[in-house]
Amino acid sequence: MSFLDKLNERYATKAMNGEIVPQEKIDNILEAVRLAPTSSGLQPFEVFVVTNDETKASIKEIAWNQSQVTACSHLLVFAAWDNYTEDRRSLSQVEDEGDTGSRETFEGDGDMGSSRNEAVNQFS
Repeated sequence: MSFLDKLNERYATKAMNGEIVPQEKIDNILEAVRLAPTSSGLQPFEVFVVTNDETKASIKEIAWNQSQVTACSHLLVFAAWDNYTEDRRSLSQVEDEGDTGSRETFEGDGDMGSSRNEAVNQFS
């Protein structure tokens, strides 16, 4: 099957089967997202992997109560940057050199953690 044929076979999943997606698959998806081209080459977004059920339930409330938000094992949330700054350009260059520390997985109580909050505040 060609690459274009595979792209034509994509679909939005509306129901989950209850299985937990293996971490290796999640890592592969995140790597594909990181490598995907963007208009500026800066990947102007953050990807948050949400696994905490309470956090997913909170998100479901603002996502038109779609059942797949809470039924999935991993919810990928794309948060777009609203502007570009020199700090973000520098951060992008560091990530391109192999630092994958920009990915977060929400577990436990769903708190982003103090270091993550500091980074978000820095770029706000």
